[in-house]
Amino acid sequence: MGRIDVVLTDELERKFREEVVKRLGFKKGNISIAIEEAIKDWLNKKSGKMVIAGKKAWLTRRENAES
Repeated sequence: MGRIDVVLTDELERKFREEVVKRLGFKKGNISIAIEEAIKDWLNKKSGKMVIAGKKAWLTRRENAES
């Protein structure tokens, strides 16, 4: 299991903790669960953009080859 130490502003940490408690409750491990979900969402969002960029590059090359 990996470990990442992160420094957040006090305001962001407070808001995140409040939201975790609202959604998941005040139980040990819920912050880790929420952070894992956030990282997975971020990775999916970024990889989706990479797929779109790859498709655009492919279409551009194909259009240039046809010209």
